Amino acid sequence: MTFIQTEFLWFFAIVFTVYWSIPSRAIQNLWLGLVSAVFYGWVHPWFLILLYVSAIVDYFSAIAMERWWHRRGRILFVSLATNLVILGYFKYFDFFIVNIAAAFDALGVHHTLMPLGILLPPGISFYTFQSMAYSIDVFRGEIKPRKNLLDYMIAVSLFPHLVAGPVQRAGNLLLQAETNRRFDLQMIRSGFALAMWGAFKKVVVADTVAPYVDKVFALKDVSGPLVYAATLGFAVQILADFSGYTDVARGVARMIGFELVENFKNPYMATNPSDFWRRWHVSFSTWIKDYLYIPFGGNTGGFWKQTRATTFAMLLSGLWHGASWNFVIWGGYHAVILTGYRLVTPNIPGVLKTQVWSHAASVVIMFAFTCFGWLLFREMDSAALWSHLTKSPFEAPHNQLVASVALLAITGACSVPLILGMWIQKRVIPRIQHSEWYLPLQATTWAFFAVCLFVFVRMSAMDFIYFQF
Repeated sequence: MTFIQTEFLWFFAIVFTVYWSIPSRAIQNLWLGLVSAVFYGWVHPWFLILLYVSAIVDYFSAIAMERWWHRRGRILFVSLATNLVILGYFKYFDFFIVNIAAAFDALGVHHTLMPLGILLPPGISFYTFQSMAYSIDVFRGEIKPRKNLLDYMIAVSLFPHLVAGPVQRAGNLLLQAETNRRFDLQMIRSGFALAMWGAFKKVVVADTVAPYVDKVFALKDVSGPLVYAATLGFAVQILADFSGYTDVARGVARMIGFELVENFKNPYMATNPSDFWRRWHVSFSTWIKDYLYIPFGGNTGGFWKQTRATTFAMLLSGLWHGASWNFVIWGGYHAVILTGYRLVTPNIPGVLKTQVWSHAASVVIMFAFTCFGWLLFREMDSAALWSHLTKSPFEAPHNQLVASVALLAITGACSVPLILGMWIQKRVIPRIQHSEWYLPLQATTWAFFAVCLFVFVRMSAMDFIYFQF
């Protein structure tokens, strides 16, 4: 089940009504555990087995670490191994087989290796990372293991964030699961507004530009201008799609008394690679920093130690996104520009940094680097990717040049709501939210969003991009 299905509206209406009619927090949590299982197992109930195995192993591992503290390293190994085996088999085993078979073919070695066609459970990377973080935090002594299994399961499997994040810290949601929630009309109204805005970004913006982008990347012979126009379209698509999902998730969770972390902070306004990762997929980039980059010495030592940690963290973050070499290349690319920025920054003349245009120039340059990275991310065929990179970005047949201009126009039109939304959120709402006009304007905006969703929604709704991860 996804947030943009009609079934979800009925599902959440029932969840919301029953949830707030229950006076006991324990029964509320039990209800949330049941409906989260329905939500995740809607299409394939067996997916729940993997989720519960991962969560329960980490739950008992945390308790065991507290009881046998001197053996906590071995217990943590069991926890991490369980999660990584589950993740590795379902997400990477076929990838491994395909590459081994390709290597044998290149060497002329006869083999009968064939991929198994393993079905990838949605969100497996998200909940395994979150569950592992709980075990690691207990191992480090940063949080105490929980004895209440139900509260712990709510923190891991709460349905709004289950499939595509944000990646929650165990301590954050555990505290909320253990705390009484009260019906707050202000929070519900705020959550509803956030969810509506997220659905608008997904249905009206992302799903409008997506078919044109997909068509270009499906072409056999595509010119440089057209592929770069499609890449720019994909930059708008992936931001609207993923931030839209996050906003719906945060809004829905807020309406039932939970606050999820903010996951996007205007990433295309970043001025450098480090700033980009402080703004894009914040919960995941923070996870990578705390559990990969820092443990490998990235926050200490000299340039080469930081470079080694950056490369390791970014390559793994790329592989986390999918079992395909283009994701690894994308991660390596970001490691290169992060390292390059670290090298170049000390040599930039101070007079340039103080110019009035320097900030805008930094944003434009970083956006160009980001979009080039999205080309590496989007094109999964290595031969096609090499073809794109070796073609002139300025030469194209007349028909593809016209198509490029049309796609840029569509992308520009789809960008307008995102830019307006950013401006309204930052400049307008703080000025009017306490005025008598705020509620009428908010209700009018909701009605506008509802009409747009009704007009733009497609019979065959497109899945959120990050469901595949």
